[in-house]
Amino acid sequence: MIEPPAHLSPQAQEFLLTPGEEPPDLDVNDPELMAPLRELLEAQWIELEARLTGPWASRAETVAGVPAIRYAADREALDAQPVIVHLHGGAYLLGSPAASATVAVPVAQRTGLPVVSVGYRLAPEHPCPAAVQDTVAVCRALAAAGPVAALFGESAGGGLALAAAVALRDAGAAMPARLGLMAPWADLTCSGDTYRTLTAADPILGALEPPSWAAAYAGADTADPQASPLFADLSGLPPCLIQTSTRDILLSDSCRLDIALRQAGVSSTLQVWDGLWHVWHSVPDVPEAQAALEELAQFLVN
Repeated sequence: MIEPPAHLSPQAQEFLLTPGEEPPDLDVNDPELMAPLRELLEAQWIELEARLTGPWASRAETVAGVPAIRYAADREALDAQPVIVHLHGGAYLLGSPAASATVAVPVAQRTGLPVVSVGYRLAPEHPCPAAVQDTVAVCRALAAAGPVAALFGESAGGGLALAAAVALRDAGAAMPARLGLMAPWADLTCSGDTYRTLTAADPILGALEPPSWAAAYAGADTADPQASPLFADLSGLPPCLIQTSTRDILLSDSCRLDIALRQAGVSSTLQVWDGLWHVWHSVPDVPEAQAALEELAQFLVN
């Protein structure tokens, strides 16, 4: 265990000093094995909702045939315009809108806008590009009813947000005005330096084998831009905010993506938070999580 830096809040230090559970050794290409893991993690992630503060409301709905949960600061705001679209993390194999309420709700509270969290299809049952297709369908349906202020997501959801924005651009469809990419998984070839150098420092992803998870979603061609949007033509995309941290093995993805976006002429802002872990945003009682979500919310609507 690597000692956390002294400048972190006591809550963040406690998180880093608390040993995590060993990841299960399973074949991520087997849906029957993935099902109990999904149920276990879903329950654990939903438990974090109890740590959310302030009022909020939610409503299950279906958009373009895709299940979703709409979050807002209160019941009245559920039907406000414009809307923000959220894509949950989970390596394209795990997670759900309900499991990522601790990310979606604070953005809805801070912006005053409804956040539509998309229940896109998961691999290995539904490999790439199913998640991209679902996200594009939802964005197009919502845009037909009113403006989409922003599209954001964490981890795989961040990579998916970028891939969906590229697909919307290629289709000549309306694009969200802003992109928020929280520790995005943008390179499923896992070729960045920090996939190796930060393994011991990352308490969330360090013990996993990302290439096997990547192949379960992307298949043999993990460099396909639909799965790895780092390698896509990124020109013409809306302004992006990338948030990452120095104990995240995906740090390389964020750094390389920021460069690629700016080289493509896209306005990109990269924030690297020192000493924090992969998607620290999702732990509500960590002050650094609230600070990052505040920055993200301000960006998405300004």
